Amino acid sequence: MTHRALAAALALVLAAAMPAFAGDPQPARQDRTRAEIPARALFICAADAETRAAFQRQHGVEPVFMTAEQVLEARRDDITWRAPRCMTEREYARLAQSDTAFAAQRAPR
Repeated sequence: MTHRALAAALALVLAAAMPAFAGDPQPARQDRTRAEIPARALFICAADAETRAAFQRQHGVEPVFMTAEQVLEARRDDITWRAPRCMTEREYARLAQSDTAFAAQRAPR
């Protein structure tokens, strides 16, 4: 066997084996994603089965839906959570409307 043929065969074997040596990239991506998510992250989520399944696949937990009032209470009491939480579009609209009221509540005492 010539050197070129041997090198080509070795390259093919290494190329086929590389995915096995690389390991599963999914946990590293999930760890990086979790590290980038703030301690009080909220996502606007639909409540259908597909969205719930996608949320659980990406974040490792079932979605927990919050109301605008619950979010305001969490902000006021400085409550955080590890996994992101969800709110519906309607609740987000209510939260956006109440942001000015929240700012007034947070004024220094």
